[in-house]
Amino acid sequence: MLRWVLLASLCLALAPAAAHADVQWLCRPGADPNPCMGDQTTTYYAPDGTSTVSRPDVPADPPVDCFYVYPTVSNQPTQNADKSPDPEIRSIALYQAQRFSTRCRVYAPLYREVTAAGVSQASQTHDTKPYEVAYGDVEEAWLQYLREDNQRRPFVLIGHSQGSRMLRALIRRKIDPDPAVRDRLVTAIIPGANATVADFANVPPCATPGQSGCVISYSTFNETPPDNSRFGRTDTDPVGTALGLPAGKGLEVLCTDPTALSGTGGLLHSLVPSEPFAPGVIAALLVRMYGGPPPSADTPWLEPKDHYTARCEHANNAHVLMLAPVGDARHLNPSPDDTWGTHLVDLNIAMGNLVTNVGAQAETWLAAHAAKPAATPAPTPLRLTLGAHRRGRIRASVTGPPRGTVRVLLRRRGRIVARRDVRLSAAGRGRATFRVRRRGPYRATARLLAP
Repeated sequence: MLRWVLLASLCLALAPAAAHADVQWLCRPGADPNPCMGDQTTTYYAPDGTSTVSRPDVPADPPVDCFYVYPTVSNQPTQNADKSPDPEIRSIALYQAQRFSTRCRVYAPLYREVTAAGVSQASQTHDTKPYEVAYGDVEEAWLQYLREDNQRRPFVLIGHSQGSRMLRALIRRKIDPDPAVRDRLVTAIIPGANATVADFANVPPCATPGQSGCVISYSTFNETPPDNSRFGRTDTDPVGTALGLPAGKGLEVLCTDPTALSGTGGLLHSLVPSEPFAPGVIAALLVRMYGGPPPSADTPWLEPKDHYTARCEHANNAHVLMLAPVGDARHLNPSPDDTWGTHLVDLNIAMGNLVTNVGAQAETWLAAHAAKPAATPAPTPLRLTLGAHRRGRIRASVTGPPRGTVRVLLRRRGRIVARRDVRLSAAGRGRATFRVRRRGPYRATARLLAP
């Protein structure tokens, strides 16, 4: 009992700090506006230019949650952005997270990410302290989500680039070591951040279609990565050691082929919004990558005419997802330069595959957990404390099963002198007061009458 009291006191001491945490959300169920929700009507173009239009279902109450952390997109001039939902932040949520609303409830925290300017500076100075600032916000939001929203539901983690780096650290620090939370992981989609075979002790890379509790990670290239490639290897990543993540020469970087997991035999199913990306650094780099305006259609979403295949390859000491055009699909220019490969489209070029796979993984998780018998909660022990004899009254305090009915018997010299039936509260507590005329000693016993 003393141990329980001490733990309760500790929780009360910590509660005010949590209540004042500055967690802010870009996307959350019920939020308005919410860039992670929208019309999913899609034009699907075949390589020959023919097309069809359909509208994927968006379930009103999906059984799975998605926790999304966006990549480096901020145009702010400081090293770390503030938590403003700037246009480029809303754009990237539309591009990368909204489609997953067909599978899950999407939560996306605003965080003080390292800006485009900050990434450039950190690449030159190798100062990784700004990444710790960013991670602190992500972890704080994750803990709030678990505490207030998760309700023990299965969850998917989705990130890209800096967002994936944040999730690598979050899994390593908060999920991988915790069996109860780890058991609810459906999958983690974390491309473009050099996740390695040494990152996690208990969360493996996804290897088969529908496998749950695993990680999908890759970096896309369509040419052999150069000697100083930022992705596919960790020894040339200028901030590879940020957040204490494994890095170094010879450490294998993961490559998970999303086409193998979705059963499309090497064919990628790209999905992109028709809405142009918000003006700024990323919008300019996308124009450079496509060699002109990105693809668009009359519907909110499209599968472009340009199709690609993919497979994991080891090339020039890098482990990457190598892209190849189908037919006369346009060549994607590495952007900003060869060291980045086709990093900007890591998620969208495989979006259809990833969404399909999340659906299969969620089904696997739900089926496996539905088959498990519900855990029987341990019975709450019945305890009785007798208060002091004062002014002809004795108070008995009872703890036990919530809303249970307990019979308390008061004895003097072995004889029952009074009884009370006590209905316990929802917290499992109750009291009984006895009037007595004689001095003690008195004893009391308690018996559970009904749960």
